[in-house]
Amino acid sequence: MTALLDGKSAIVTGAGSGVGRASALRFADEGARVLVADIDLDNAKETVRQIEGRGGAAVAVEVDVADEAAVEGMIAA
Repeated sequence: MTALLDGKSAIVTGAGSGVGRASALRFADEGARVLVADIDLDNAKETVRQIEGRGGAAVAVEVDVADEAAVEGMIAA
């Protein structure tokens, strides 16, 4: 059976904890490559570790979504 999001990419902001982390994990479980964005890079990296531990693919990016330049950098990543 093919996962719902195989071959897709997802950007999840606030993915370092709480609902954002849960969303990132779910997207990865469904096959998406996930850009894990959070203002706290250590928390984002922990989410990436959890995704990779479940066989998924992810990358962590430190970003403050209130900063337009930071968001543009996140999109470029």
